Amino acid sequence: MVHQSISIKAPIEIVYDCVTDFESYPKFLPETKTVKIAWCDDKKMEVAFKVNLIKDISYTLLFELDPTREVHWKLKTGDFMKSNNGSWIMKAKGDHLTEAVYSIDIGFGLWVPQAITQTLIEKSLPLTLKRFKKRAESLAKKKV
Repeated sequence: MVHQSISIKAPIEIVYDCVTDFESYPKFLPETKTVKIAWCDDKKMEVAFKVNLIKDISYTLLFELDPTREVHWKLKTGDFMKSNNGSWIMKAKGDHLTEAVYSIDIGFGLWVPQAITQTLIEKSLPLTLKRFKKRAESLAKKKV
């Protein structure tokens, strides 16, 4: 499991909305090709993703939502993944500052050594968090 935190200059509600607006991911995460919400209710969602990480990978995640505070997920299906579990934990640090902790544990099966998976996550995670920060902060500026 890899964890990383980031401070975002935006209210917690905007950060949470940015994290859970899955269909907008292709707008600010270039590796995300398509996102389709299969179903959702107030506390759970099933979302299908197609991303390009060296090659195109399709997978479906089940999300459990605790609005404005936490998002947890686990892998339902994936063509190359054997696991994909993680979370966003958000804490308000004032009216316009949110601390977000992103955790992820991914396994790609027999054909991809764990060391390569770990390196991929550790290199892409900081960039992904910067993209979420930039997106949430731009959304916060629009609301002011």
